[in-house]
Amino acid sequence: MKLARVSLLGVALVLTSAAIPMRAQTQASTPALGLVSKALNSKVGDSPVAEGATIYSGDYLSTGDGGLLQVRIAALSLELQASSSAHIYRTPYGAIVELDRGTVVYSTPGSQSNLVIVGNDVRVTPVLAVADLGRVTINDPCDVTVYSQRGQADVRTGNESRTIEEGKAYRIRGDNEISYRKYVSPDDNDYHDYHGHKPCAAALQTVHGHAPVAAGSSHFLIAAGTAAAVLTVISVKEAFESPARP
Repeated sequence: MKLARVSLLGVALVLTSAAIPMRAQTQASTPALGLVSKALNSKVGDSPVAEGATIYSGDYLSTGDGGLLQVRIAALSLELQASSSAHIYRTPYGAIVELDRGTVVYSTPGSQSNLVIVGNDVRVTPVLAVADLGRVTINDPCDVTVYSQRGQADVRTGNESRTIEEGKAYRIRGDNEISYRKYVSPDDNDYHDYHGHKPCAAALQTVHGHAPVAAGSSHFLIAAGTAAAVLTVISVKEAFESPARP
């Protein structure tokens, strides 16, 4: 009986020791997506994160009250502002970010690399022809604001799309509130199979005093107060383009 227990223990130790190098090898073989350039009261997954940490495709990024998380992906930059969260994924063109709540500021170089932002089924794609600097905010589950300070951004929701010109901001009122069953890249073919939709009509009756979106009407409304947004985005631009940063 004792021999049997010793044998079983030996087998378990062998299997465990073999699994550890396999796990390490799997992690080492996963290429880094980006690096954290600034972190304040922020996390990757469930763990606090510090400047210089590596970001991988599929990571969950979040910030607390007063938090800030800046990530660089080659020439692309994003800043997750306070009380925000997002998932980030590698793509052939650069990266795609699914914003779950709060605000993300993005900066793209105006080349083949691009950083696409998705929030509540609203897809924001900076125009590649010029460098772009902008901001996407989820105001509530049925209301997203997109602001382009520099360059232009193509925005699509449902069957409607619009180009946000430089210096303009739009509120996009959705048809549905999104509930996720599983997080996958918005570029995956089966992306829409992993979340459900709840009609927004009732919620929109009280959103900023506007009535629900009527059938056939535009989901895009010109947003006021862009001057305040300018100050926020400019500070991020200076941080990303500072000579002190690599």
